[in-house]
Amino acid sequence: MKRARFSDEQIVRILQEADRSPIAEVAKRHGVSEPSIYSWRKKFGDLGTDELKRLKQLEQENGRLKKILAERDLEIEVMKEIGRKKVVSVQDRLEQARYAVGRGISQRRACTLLSVARSGLDYQCKMAVKDQPVVAAMRQYSEQYPRYGARRIRIFLRRDGLVLGRDRAARIWAGAGLQVPAKRTRKRYHSQNRQPHVATGPNEVWAYDFVFDACANGQKLKCLTLIDEFTKESLRIDVAGSIKGKRVVQVLEEVIAQRGCPKVLRSDNGPEFVSTVLLEWAVERGLRNLHIEPGKPWQNGTNESFNGKFRDECLAMNWFHSRAHAKVVIEVWRKHYNLIRPHSSLDYQTPSEFVAGWQEELTTGARVSR
Repeated sequence: MKRARFSDEQIVRILQEADRSPIAEVAKRHGVSEPSIYSWRKKFGDLGTDELKRLKQLEQENGRLKKILAERDLEIEVMKEIGRKKVVSVQDRLEQARYAVGRGISQRRACTLLSVARSGLDYQCKMAVKDQPVVAAMRQYSEQYPRYGARRIRIFLRRDGLVLGRDRAARIWAGAGLQVPAKRTRKRYHSQNRQPHVATGPNEVWAYDFVFDACANGQKLKCLTLIDEFTKESLRIDVAGSIKGKRVVQVLEEVIAQRGCPKVLRSDNGPEFVSTVLLEWAVERGLRNLHIEPGKPWQNGTNESFNGKFRDECLAMNWFHSRAHAKVVIEVWRKHYNLIRPHSSLDYQTPSEFVAGWQEELTTGARVSR
């Protein structure tokens, strides 16, 4: 814009001279045309210099007030938009402060409204770069074990040398969107006598039950699961189309030949477990058959918990082509359960690690801290 030759005060003084002297003389003296003086007179009229200064001050004050009002309206509008979102952490507030600055609010005012430091506006968070190797490792394990959550993945990372705290592992896991879909909740029963005859050592109480499934070719699967309640080891998963009492006795004989004889066998009241063949064999072996009360599966809770993991992590995650294929896959999973999978009730040790620690404690008399 072209700058005016005369200021408003100078123009008023020229007009005052024109009132005392001829206009032509005044115009010549100041180097302006006579029409300019007439146009100035229409614009400023009879205002004096002091009145003109006062008018300019009022105009400036009015412009300042308009600017303040516009800024206040903008602040109210922006804060309403920000108020719809959950702003808790410092990073979230800094992000909203940057948004407010982008909308036209000054940096100082935006930081004051959102209670953050101005220096934080230019700060680049380094946490994402720091966590990138951990996220990559978590994604790899998540693809390998789709039903494992942050707690078990944290144990695998610790085995690889990536030591994480529980809270940090949960934060990174959730931030990467790797949460495992929640299973359907079931009604939990409470009883003072949840599990009669609680095991106090290895090879004391064995529990067994059946899990059913089917193959792609239509073959039925009946799986006999046998576990040690104290060590949480999976002793055997026998897979067949039909398992009678004689087959149950045969499986128990094979496991006893490898591990020795337990004191108690815990099961429900299924026909295979109350058959004459199994009961007579248990009497000959000197075993106690402990059957749970009807309608109270929590009394065999350890085996029920194992069956839930077996179905969730193996049966539901695999599509068996045939019964032979199912036997191979299930046996691989059973070894993984005993040797690799961390168990929360064993302080996230594997059953094999827990057994080794127990044997070392019996030998040395000192409990090993893990």
